[in-house]
Amino acid sequence: MLLSLVALAHALDPSHAKLQKVLDARLSGGRVDYAALEAAPADLDAYLAEVAAAPVASLSAADKKALYINAYNAYTLDLIADNFPLASIRDLDFGLVWDIRKFNVGGAMLTLNDIEGKNLRNLGDPRIHAAVNCASLGCPPIAPKVYTGTGLDAQLDAASRAWASTATLSGTTLTVNKIFDWYGDDFTPTFGSARFDIPGLSGKEEAAANFIAHFSTTPARAEALRKGGYTVTFADYSWKVNAKQ
Repeated sequence: MLLSLVALAHALDPSHAKLQKVLDARLSGGRVDYAALEAAPADLDAYLAEVAAAPVASLSAADKKALYINAYNAYTLDLIADNFPLASIRDLDFGLVWDIRKFNVGGAMLTLNDIEGKNLRNLGDPRIHAAVNCASLGCPPIAPKVYTGTGLDAQLDAASRAWASTATLSGTTLTVNKIFDWYGDDFTPTFGSARFDIPGLSGKEEAAANFIAHFSTTPARAEALRKGGYTVTFADYSWKVNAKQ
């Protein structure tokens, strides 16, 4: 009886309300108040207890995807807060923090790379790269709203549009996030030439351009990108921690 009561106390709320409370209080303009989060971690700790007890096997595909995105972001928030102040997440564990530290998701002890690689990237949805955040300015910023199974597609589209807007087309050069280089194989199946054959581009460069065009908020920009006539370059990545200034 006691065990069932404990499990009930940490049952996963599909609205992820406890994490939303943390974001409402500690996130502003993509920056996190890690000092305040470190000083008052109760809400985040309560959410992570839910994540640890989550009935992963019984969740729908959308709820499971939302859980892993939120878990990745929440554990990263907790990790930085516990070690704050620091200049970069790469200062932890000799830069191997994604492969060394393990976190409880539904009773399974997973590294951050396990959560992203084995449980998100394997789903074949490159939009997840717009949603997971590694506590660095180079990452797409944490969305102000948590991800939920019921609204997941719309939320991932919104995150992708926000991320796509950071790419810049100047003269004959399209500059995109370095993630399109590192994880190019995740984008090419959906956004390679099968999406739209862009003259002069191929491979991960074409996939990046197609992603940016697809999620552009203005038809004129999308049309210009699909015409080609430019090269794609990958921006330098900032590993500076995304702390409140």
